[in-house]
Amino acid sequence: MKKEMKKEKFPAEDDLGISKLPLCREPWESYYILRRGILPCCHGNPIIAPMSDWAATWNSPRVQEMRHYLSQGKLSPYCLESLGCPIVQRYLGKKRKESVLPQISPLRRPRLLRFLNRLFFKIPGRIWRALSQRQVRT
Repeated sequence: MKKEMKKEKFPAEDDLGISKLPLCREPWESYYILRRGILPCCHGNPIIAPMSDWAATWNSPRVQEMRHYLSQGKLSPYCLESLGCPIVQRYLGKKRKESVLPQISPLRRPRLLRFLNRLFFKIPGRIWRALSQRQVRT
């Protein structure tokens, strides 16, 4: 009986940890002040403010927007730009699995398609990946 209760409490489908809100606590706990600028987390990619604006950045509209999204269990647009974040990578991986376009490994593609890909300097493969990534983001 105890095992059944644990399964109900923590479903196996919850890979992102959405049952525990907020999705990420970094924007509430700290931010990183570097010479090049301020980052809301260690995986942040674009700089959100210059180093001199460290005091005003803590409650800036951009950080408030991130906190709002994360408190609802969603990833903010800023977070989705930070591809080094493990939470974002799990989210994108899950979206890729749900994607309409089938993910075909290079070895499972027909020989003719592999030959054409090599012949045209891998441009068809790059186009395919760009289209599949664009569909994942939307």
